[in-house]
Amino acid sequence: MTTTIPTHELPERSADRVRVEHIIPTQGPIHNDVHRHDYDELFFFFTGTGVHMIDLEHRDVTAPCMHLVGAGQVHQLSRSADMRAVVVLFGQDAVAGRGGAVRGELFARAGRTCAVAVNALRMEEAAALLRMIEQELERREPSMSEVVEGYLGILLVKCAQWVREGAIGTQTLTDQHDPVRRFEDLVEQGYLEERSVGHYADKLALSADHLNELVKKRLGRTASAVIHERLLLEAKRLLLHSDQSIKEVGYTLNLKDPAYFTRWFRKAQGMTPVAYRDHIREKYQR
Repeated sequence: MTTTIPTHELPERSADRVRVEHIIPTQGPIHNDVHRHDYDELFFFFTGTGVHMIDLEHRDVTAPCMHLVGAGQVHQLSRSADMRAVVVLFGQDAVAGRGGAVRGELFARAGRTCAVAVNALRMEEAAALLRMIEQELERREPSMSEVVEGYLGILLVKCAQWVREGAIGTQTLTDQHDPVRRFEDLVEQGYLEERSVGHYADKLALSADHLNELVKKRLGRTASAVIHERLLLEAKRLLLHSDQSIKEVGYTLNLKDPAYFTRWFRKAQGMTPVAYRDHIREKYQR
């Protein structure tokens, strides 16, 4: 248990903020600590099994498959001794063009996870692209950044195809200029400070009523509900994974009156923060 949820950062020395790491077989099962990142991760599982907890959802890992973990998502991987996988780590500014547009949609909005069963042929395609990215990173030639960006962009476009073919998560690909998607992006950036639908509508040059209509049509709930669901997700993350007091959790969420935070959480979740913490930790045997 940690005071706060650790956030891993991609070293600035990483070329173009891109790294490729390998998960190799070990003598026994491995249980990684809970954490999150300020970058995106693509997991390609070639062999082995495990359980990947991503934002309070447990996803079984049965190779071959692919998991996507977006910046800010909290996750923990428990893996078998025979697991072999490759993980691509990259900053959100590491790829532009079509690849960048796809990247912006591939990586899950808060609370949504994406796990995809990938057949052997698709995994061979991924492995080939991963090798090319690694080779370019090792060469460190002047043109490396453009080449790495190109290969990474191709890999992301391929991943988008595979998501459409076999997603077992809830991710749905939409156009990068879609106002509902942009609304979700803005909420992710500002939910701790701004919870007014009007604020986000102004950012999108829409009326609050029009934004609410678009969000409700697409997501089946109001824009206000989306904002508060994001806040609730962060509260749940902190209650499960940190040892912050209830007062401290509320303060982190900018809900600084403990009594108000408790009322708000109970109304949203049907139980007090203390009861939820006890329940969720018992569920996950923490």
